[in-house]
Amino acid sequence: MTERREKGVFGSAVATDAEPWVRLDRGDDIANWQHDDEVHHNQQNRHTQKHHFYANVFDYLKENRIDGDYYEFGCHRVRTFRMALTEARHQNMESMRFLAFDSFRGLPSPTSNPSLELWHQPGILTTSVETFREHVDQHGIYTDRIDTFEGYYDESLTADLQASLIKRGSKIALVTIDCDLYESAVPVFQFIEPLLQEGSTLYIDDMFVGYKGSPSNGVCRAFLEFQQTSRFNYMRHMDVGWWGRSYIAYKPDPSMPDISL
Repeated sequence: MTERREKGVFGSAVATDAEPWVRLDRGDDIANWQHDDEVHHNQQNRHTQKHHFYANVFDYLKENRIDGDYYEFGCHRVRTFRMALTEARHQNMESMRFLAFDSFRGLPSPTSNPSLELWHQPGILTTSVETFREHVDQHGIYTDRIDTFEGYYDESLTADLQASLIKRGSKIALVTIDCDLYESAVPVFQFIEPLLQEGSTLYIDDMFVGYKGSPSNGVCRAFLEFQQTSRFNYMRHMDVGWWGRSYIAYKPDPSMPDISL
């Protein structure tokens, strides 16, 4: 693997005082570039952008007085979940609870034929519930307000669970949907509908991943289908890299033109 030059510089945009106005790797810098370097470069770039999103979206939630809980569907490696904990603490969201939904056994066998070979391997992308807990405990933020819900979504997202969350007064401030497959996303959208409120933000992590970027497949298709029956409309909010996008739920007003984007 190529030797890192400086912490926080590799894979990140750094301004310079002359053309081309950003620091770019030159031939000598990446002469020995290997696959591991490519992976490191992409992961650092993607998660830097995700962190910027979480900082901004929690600022949005606090500024707009949108109270509620954080829901995450797909918690592999606990990366975005820890970002949510950190940014909630930055905004002093002392009443927010954090709900983690995952099989904790990796992806199920796909039925929708994703274009990524990796997703055809049942059990891939596994983070156990024990490992999840170790990460959040070591992170040390709001550890007493985290709930885990284990199982594949077509089995675990039951009407009884939905009713119990509603009964305890839970409503969604921010939901991260990072479940990769179309067949996994469909029950997620069905489950969250009664838990949404005006101003809820939906971050869809894999809108353009795994199905050659086609909106006719994958999580994007599941979201488009969901909008046909939801009691809310959804305004496009922030793009997150090339792969993800957030939306804000709002109540439709018949007197206004359709502003969904």
